[in-house]
Amino acid sequence: MIQINLLPLREARRKETVRFQISVFVLTILLALVVIFYLKWNATQRERELDQEIRTVQAEIAKLNKVVGEINKIKKEKERVERRVKVIESLERGRMGAARLLNELSKKVPDKVWIEKMDKKGASLRLEGIALDDETIADFMTMLETSPLVKKVELELTERHQIGDVRLKKFVLRCSLAL
Repeated sequence: MIQINLLPLREARRKETVRFQISVFVLTILLALVVIFYLKWNATQRERELDQEIRTVQAEIAKLNKVVGEINKIKKEKERVERRVKVIESLERGRMGAARLLNELSKKVPDKVWIEKMDKKGASLRLEGIALDDETIADFMTMLETSPLVKKVELELTERHQIGDVRLKKFVLRCSLAL
């Protein structure tokens, strides 16, 4: 029988298998390196895009902050103007109210009554004056109560007062105004 030495053939197959395995290993490593490089490159690109977006958004925020600052200035100016308008309206009402009140008082004061002092605080009016007698003071109070500007009239004080040899009555009235 013929004996064939298969040892070199087995060794050749084994060398071929080792070469194949080394080739597969090297190709796998190369493929892994390519994938890693691609992923790294892709991540770097994405990072650059995100950085650009961040810069764009920050620039927009800076613009909007300027606009917000201008809006706040305008709001403050508007509030300041509104306060001034309210003060002017209040002064105008007060001026007209005072003129109306003085006009109404001049119509209601009898001939024998002299107003010496008038003090208005809010809706309260305090009148100090001199009258000929108690009846004249009562007539004056009645006349004031008929005025549409006066809600209520109260007598705070009456006392005798003499000027020269004429006897008079000094009085203090407190009125609630309907302004």
